[in-house]
Amino acid sequence: MKVYYYYANQIPTSPDVNVNGNTFFKSLLYASDRFSYMENPNEVKSEYSSFAWYGFEYALLLTDVRGWVGVVTLVAPGGPSDKQGLKRGDVFTTVNGIQINASTESSVKLVLKQGKGVQLQTVKLENSLFKEGAVVTIAFSRFNEMPVYMTRVFNNGSKKVGYIFYNKFDGGQDYAVLDSLAKLKEEGVSELIIDLRYNPGGDVSSAAKIAALLAPVSAEQVFAIYQANANGGRLVKSFLNVINENIYLPQSFDVISSRRLKLERVIFLTTAATASASELLINVLKPYISVTQIGETTIGKDMASFAITDQRIPAIFSNVLHPLIFKLYNAKGKGDYSGGIIPDNMVEELANLPLTPLGDSKDPLISKALMLIGNSFVAQSANRSQQVMRTIPGFSSAEQRSIGAKDMEVSKLLPIVH
Repeated sequence: MKVYYYYANQIPTSPDVNVNGNTFFKSLLYASDRFSYMENPNEVKSEYSSFAWYGFEYALLLTDVRGWVGVVTLVAPGGPSDKQGLKRGDVFTTVNGIQINASTESSVKLVLKQGKGVQLQTVKLENSLFKEGAVVTIAFSRFNEMPVYMTRVFNNGSKKVGYIFYNKFDGGQDYAVLDSLAKLKEEGVSELIIDLRYNPGGDVSSAAKIAALLAPVSAEQVFAIYQANANGGRLVKSFLNVINENIYLPQSFDVISSRRLKLERVIFLTTAATASASELLINVLKPYISVTQIGETTIGKDMASFAITDQRIPAIFSNVLHPLIFKLYNAKGKGDYSGGIIPDNMVEELANLPLTPLGDSKDPLISKALMLIGNSFVAQSANRSQQVMRTIPGFSSAEQRSIGAKDMEVSKLLPIVH
């Protein structure tokens, strides 16, 4: 930690050693460090997220009509919730019989994290009032989330705008996103909306491949600059360096660039759940192509960590440390977004109900993007339901999952600078 931890000069000189390992590790961390962590790989966990158990994300909101309610913000295609008919925008008022309100918030969140099965009492908005709907019962079952949920093209007759909802940088599914973008190229889109509103991050190599497909870059141009502390120095990585950091295909830069779109601009949709590799993609593209961001300020994971294990044989210490090691910057040296990347156009997704389906032109983030692209697209997004209910956003499970998601990690450290 004293050698490689990015904030090594902030480590207390005399930490209390008479505490358990987890408390001791946390006592070493810089006050502003939200993301370094320690884990025990042998620990059996009983609490995960509603997405991990059931394949749905939700938000708890205070409405101007009903008080506190839960709203489904995302449903994984093919997941257990999807199979039970749950949809984005569904509103629920109880979880396993617990009425949602300010005093039961922690109990509701706990039930949804435990994976023991849930029953959601849904309600429907009719004539500006909520009326009781179906009870949706969901049991845990394993599912494989495909990172590309959907693509579509908006066409005003003279211009085509592509849209893709991408929810995870999964190296094992790189061809899925690259092929999806290639199909949008075949459609002749000149601008692209990439929806990362709930994307917690993932493989940095996937971000490099997507960036190389979107921007007119060469294999040897700078993808990102990795800045360590005074002991570690500085590492400049090209697109090809990062693409080849793991075994995921494709690894040929020519294969990737052959799918490249000819774009005037890339528009990113973000919320406070947009994190890590998602934020990196937004930042690294800025030197190479016009980028516009719409939505909410992102989480602010602008660093990479390194896994430190006990290398002794036999190992005595089973825990794995993941301290933050590098700050990440783009080719122009721009970064330092630990407070989140602030959008060019601030739009709050959950300010009003009902939510629209993903990819709907009436979604407030997509609607704003289409308005920026051209007035002729406005008509596509003008007919939002007149039954609009104002809300005050509270808890977001997607944001919580992104905060807890693993950091971007490097596989090796730089030699110590003497």
